[in-house]
Amino acid sequence: MARKKKVKRAGGRRANYAPLAHTVGPRRLFPYGWIMWVGWVMFGLLTVAMFVEIFVAGMAATQDGYWGDVFGAVLMTGLFGWMTWLFGTSRLKDL
Repeated sequence: MARKKKVKRAGGRRANYAPLAHTVGPRRLFPYGWIMWVGWVMFGLLTVAMFVEIFVAGMAATQDGYWGDVFGAVLMTGLFGWMTWLFGTSRLKDL
């Protein structure tokens, strides 16, 4: 008895090389996986809070002349913003 010919699956060979849906287009700018969303939201809220702190420390610095708090708030806003961006664009398989 002759063997049956294997049925070819849909999609063909090139489908194996197609990029993942979350790595192209606007989806690549958002987190992938629940833990990445948790980090993105946490550091995003900290970035917003530190951005507000820049103005609060600036108002206090105009009265007493100490600008160290403003410098620290700007530095921390940049660091938290960078961490927010990393959590949004990194992928778990890349870590």
